[in-house]
Amino acid sequence: MSSVPSIEELEQLNSELKLLRQSAVARGKKASDDLRTIQDLMRRMKEKEKGKAKAVEKVKRERAPRPPIPPPPQPGPSRPIDITTDFSKMKPPAQTGISTFYSSVEPYLRPISEEDLGFLEYTGDEVEPFIMPKLGVHYLELWEEQDAQGITVLKTKEAPASSFVAPKPTWDPSTILDPDLVSEEKGHGPLTERVISALLPIPDLGWKGVKAAEDAMEGRPGGSGAAAARRERLNVSDLENRIRDTMRYHGLLDSMPDFSEKVDDPIATALRKAQAELRVVLATNKARKERLAAIARDRLGYQEYLESRDALDKNITALYAKLQKKDVPKLSKKKKKPLAGAAAASAAAAAANAELLENGSGPPPPCPAALGLTPDDDLNLTVSDQLKTYVETRRQWVTEVGSVFDELQKANPGRIWGFPMESIYQGIDEEVGERLAKENISVGGSGGSGSPMKVDKGKGKGKGRVVDSDAMDIG
Repeated sequence: MSSVPSIEELEQLNSELKLLRQSAVARGKKASDDLRTIQDLMRRMKEKEKGKAKAVEKVKRERAPRPPIPPPPQPGPSRPIDITTDFSKMKPPAQTGISTFYSSVEPYLRPISEEDLGFLEYTGDEVEPFIMPKLGVHYLELWEEQDAQGITVLKTKEAPASSFVAPKPTWDPSTILDPDLVSEEKGHGPLTERVISALLPIPDLGWKGVKAAEDAMEGRPGGSGAAAARRERLNVSDLENRIRDTMRYHGLLDSMPDFSEKVDDPIATALRKAQAELRVVLATNKARKERLAAIARDRLGYQEYLESRDALDKNITALYAKLQKKDVPKLSKKKKKPLAGAAAASAAAAAANAELLENGSGPPPPCPAALGLTPDDDLNLTVSDQLKTYVETRRQWVTEVGSVFDELQKANPGRIWGFPMESIYQGIDEEVGERLAKENISVGGSGGSGSPMKVDKGKGKGKGRVVDSDAMDIG
């Protein structure tokens, strides 16, 4: 007669059957999922093949038949007498007026104005692009609230800080393995993970996991997290507190970091990276506009100098023309009323002198080169005092003011007029790098192994948050 198995054996057999049942259920579920995936792939492949066939048929239907080969053109006339068509009545083709060309090139050739200088000196908004609002509630929660209230537009609300607080971990840090790195079920505290990430060299591709990094710390002063956990049976929370207290003791942390605000989500990270690139672009554009504005100021001053010189030239020309008109003999062609007495005698004498001038037997007319010049007592031609004043003023203007622009043009060809011999943006990258270095901004983007860890010491919400050296402001 066979013996009845004990309760322990039955319980062990029951547990094994449960494990087998769970394994069978899991395999069945996986098999059903694989079958469903295969069916979906087959259906998509069939639909894709049907779509290709329909596209080929549509192209065949829409494709027009090939046109026939056209006949060769007839040869034209080979002799002028063979042309009998009258081309004199044909209208010439429409042509574009020269004013259209002038108006198209005028913006590129016109003088520089004060509006252009103001445009170059305008820097724009350099604050608003670097302010990112706080993270709001999840869109699914927002949709649920909209459906519950029956409205489609709600005011954007900020997500509470409690929604980003991670659950308190209670597992042993020495039990974390490599597969746990790709999942979010297990992990260290936020400060511990940041410290470990800061200690790992980026070029090293032989990273074996968090546990290997902790084991590598064994034997060093202070021990490692895994060794301390095995020796003192610490959980992740205790290890986090120990690292935080140690860093505060050595002066690495000034206050308690607050990780309740989620600012390192993928969107914020992408915005922070774009913000770092925007800083470089803004600094480059600002440096370029400063160089252009300096050249524009010099050319604007040169334009004012030319305008003043042209005004002096006009005054000299007008005064000299006025003096020349006084010495030209006036010949009146208007018919006058007959005079009597002495007036008639003087008029007859003037007519006789004019006749003598026309015949060449009278006194010669003044020399054209002497017109506008008055003779002195020694019969030497002299220039009027007013004309001398105008000429002296122009000479001083050109000597004193024009020489300044000539020296600038000689020292830097193309700065005052013409085109420069080399690019005006030469060395702009080094200048931008120095500017960003003064502002403690990395040109290569935010973050990296060389970025120092800083703690926000501000007041209010987010105090004590660990921030990057070039992290954007959170408004």
